[in-house]
Amino acid sequence: MTSDEASIIAVSVDNVERVLNVRGIQTHIFEAGTPAVVPLLYLHDIFLGNLWLEFHNILAQNFHVFAPDIPGFGLTERPNWMRDMSDYILYVRDLLDTLGLQKAIVIGHSLGGWIATELAVWYPERIEKLVLSNSAGIRVKGTPIADLFAMNPQEFVMACFDNPAAAMPLMPKEFNTDYLLSQYRQLTTLASLAWNPSYDPTLERRLERISCPTLIVWGQTDHFIPQIYGETLHRLIAHSELIQLEGTGHMPMFEKPVEWCSVISEFLQK
Repeated sequence: MTSDEASIIAVSVDNVERVLNVRGIQTHIFEAGTPAVVPLLYLHDIFLGNLWLEFHNILAQNFHVFAPDIPGFGLTERPNWMRDMSDYILYVRDLLDTLGLQKAIVIGHSLGGWIATELAVWYPERIEKLVLSNSAGIRVKGTPIADLFAMNPQEFVMACFDNPAAAMPLMPKEFNTDYLLSQYRQLTTLASLAWNPSYDPTLERRLERISCPTLIVWGQTDHFIPQIYGETLHRLIAHSELIQLEGTGHMPMFEKPVEWCSVISEFLQK
């Protein structure tokens, strides 16, 4: 570890936890960083809501970070009318309006990356720069992504982590009824977005509409969404850069938080 990396870890940033009314959706959100700096919206993956972790803290040292629980995940309930990706695209646009952000940096991971990509296609004027990490949303023929609905929790961890110990923030204090209901609720939400097909058949041809500078970050050993997906996104999105991180898979922000944040911060501060 370099001295710069050590200093990054040593600094702590206080976060504020609150609930926003986004057109009737009571949205749980973390916020941290100085309001005077560039706003950054972070969109998480399934099972990763209601978490404030080391990588959030590192990003908040240089950016004004907003980390909402996407409806159906974490502490944000999904209304019955939210049934497909178009509802989520409009929701994120409305979230930006509620936060008073005309334009923001958007980082999305996996499912959150899919939402961020769609937002960049339909509302390019709202995104300053885009970062996609191990992102879903498209299909690469001959290389399917893993079927989360067919996995048990152990298989999910093995597919997503090179180092299973890095998955500890996802482990519940106890496996009780509330935990099982939460898992079911999140899988139900995912099914509404990614059940046959598990991608947007129209998204690939629309990627040329993305006009903002874009960084694509991928763990080289991702067994959930293979790295060929990152290479394909890089090929199809103009003005994009691709960085592949060694020694990590689908969850680089858990396994390599300093390195993951470092490459993102360097890109965003160019």
